[in-house]
Amino acid sequence: MQTDGRQEPARSPHHLVPSAHFDALAAGRGDAGTVRFLRTTEYSRRLLLLRALLDAVAETPGALGPLPGVDSVWDTLTAAQERSPEVFGELLLHPQVGVWLGHGLRRLRRTAWGDGPLWTDLGHVFTVCAVAALRTGLPLRTTVPLRDGGVMFPTLGLARLPDRPRWGTAEVLVAAGRLRVDPYGARLGPPDPPHLAPGRPGLPGPPGQPGQPGRVGRLDRPGRLDSPRPLAPLDPPDPSGLPGLPEGDPPGWQGTHRLHAHVAGRPVGVWLDDIDPYRDLSEPLPAHRLSPEETDRWRERFDLALGVLEDSDPETAAALAEGLRSVTPVRTSSTGSVLSASSGDAFGGVLTSLPPDPVTFAVTLVHEFQHTKLGALLHLLTLEQDDGAERHHAPWRDDPRPLSGLLQGAYAFLGITDFWSRRLDRAPAAERASAEFEFALGLRQTREAVETLGADPALTAHGRRFVRGMAARLTAWTADRRVRPGIDAMAGFAATDHRTEWRIRHLVPAPDAVRALARAYVTGAAADLRGSGSTVVPDLTARWSHARTRLIRQVLGTPEPGTPPSGPSTAPPAPSAAERALVAGDPAAADGYARLLAEDPEDPDAWTGLVLALALAEPSARPLLRRPELPRAVHRELRVIGTTADPRRLARWLAAGIAGPPDGTRRPGA
Repeated sequence: MQTDGRQEPARSPHHLVPSAHFDALAAGRGDAGTVRFLRTTEYSRRLLLLRALLDAVAETPGALGPLPGVDSVWDTLTAAQERSPEVFGELLLHPQVGVWLGHGLRRLRRTAWGDGPLWTDLGHVFTVCAVAALRTGLPLRTTVPLRDGGVMFPTLGLARLPDRPRWGTAEVLVAAGRLRVDPYGARLGPPDPPHLAPGRPGLPGPPGQPGQPGRVGRLDRPGRLDSPRPLAPLDPPDPSGLPGLPEGDPPGWQGTHRLHAHVAGRPVGVWLDDIDPYRDLSEPLPAHRLSPEETDRWRERFDLALGVLEDSDPETAAALAEGLRSVTPVRTSSTGSVLSASSGDAFGGVLTSLPPDPVTFAVTLVHEFQHTKLGALLHLLTLEQDDGAERHHAPWRDDPRPLSGLLQGAYAFLGITDFWSRRLDRAPAAERASAEFEFALGLRQTREAVETLGADPALTAHGRRFVRGMAARLTAWTADRRVRPGIDAMAGFAATDHRTEWRIRHLVPAPDAVRALARAYVTGAAADLRGSGSTVVPDLTARWSHARTRLIRQVLGTPEPGTPPSGPSTAPPAPSAAERALVAGDPAAADGYARLLAEDPEDPDAWTGLVLALALAEPSARPLLRRPELPRAVHRELRVIGTTADPRRLARWLAAGIAGPPDGTRRPGA
């Protein structure tokens, strides 16, 4: 599909991307109307995925095992959609339903595996049917698969049947506004009938020109998929999304938690999902129930985070409130830093560990919602046609990234930089220096990534237009004078630090050129860099310490973003004396790193520190920043041939070769 630009003829009558939405998204923005448009397109995609799954099931003998046939699924879902398309659409757009659809299709195609029989994953469609029947007031009797002796009903809760086998079946009865599992035995189900009024708006919004009625596909039996019809506008959103259930779990039932906040004076509610097996982005997970105290902390910080976001950026807060549907808690990393993720399968879903404060929570939501918006756009337009090779430096990642990964990261950090720009003038005095640093660092790193994207020939025409929009947004911040020079210099140092270590770790100079340089060094000749280009060879054997950037943040009085106060078991290693000297601007830092290299001549962190220390202290050594991978490679070759070399002297010698001859001309390959 394509934008509605005048230069390109329309190829499809559905879901043309309005230029206004495209340009807003390219700038890292997009208001609530843009998000409603993306939800409409995602609904069409979900219908297609559901149709593909059910068709594949029908063509696969025995795919549903002991469960009913696929015809009963068509009967229930088409009736539910016909009775209440808004409620049906909200259920189909539930993030965990999207993950399940993707996982089920991959299992059928044998590109994913599960911990149970195939029918236990595919049969989850019957629990979706049960919820659809309950939400739309339809009677239903069906059979559902058990997973670990339980049954998850998306957006409702988890029924526990402890006396049943791990992989088995149970009967479900939906009648008179109630859902019961094993109605003639355990009779488990939600404690009270949920309110059956439509939930928050999920599908309205034009797929074409603004102001036109939305049109979505109708779910029909095989032979006809799409019978477009307009959707009526919906009432204001219910604070809990789809109709919810009272708090408190009766025996044998675990209900879904909710998070609440207010944006623009309107209630916002999302699921806090700790039980759905499809809440992760890969294989199904067992439930991991939060304690009441943990749930309260999530609720408090979510409410405060939305408050921070609305105070800083009301438009983004409203857009996020329009699109966010579920938050899945994950465990904090061993270092205490926040872990977060999202997926194109799960529009509106975010996985994250609990951020330590509302500002970090707001940044995390912005980060992942940027991925969500871009993922939905990529379902409509092709922005790049890359071969997937991991070859690009992403300034916020330690590993090389393919073009698609760099695009995703740059877009996420465009949003984060936007957040810090808006937060600058609203941050309390104690947080001002931190906000300045994060804005300045985000701007430098995102600009570098966008420049890399713009130079890559694998971008499509749409991709080039999109990246130009990102670059224009960054240009508007380039002249920002709100960051103090000293803090801006710290941000520049941190960005250079990351780029330098990335090159030292992942770029391998041509072996013949390295041998020639080693011979020249031994004989006292000048460094000749002809033919000394480098190749990306990912090295993921050792973790980065990021000690120097952590020190900068400590100087500014702020910990690493997303890092709570760490105890002895999670605290990162203490910075070395050389690192402290470098951050303090002490010229003796190079000597400290030379001592570290005497102990471990392969240490990439020490080589990075040495290159930075020399470049900061000696203008003649600054060319090293263009080829920082050379000193370690040549030093290694010298050790192989039995020559001892002072790493400082070797680095200075190479810097002269990188800089070129005294007359200023550059040697070929330098």
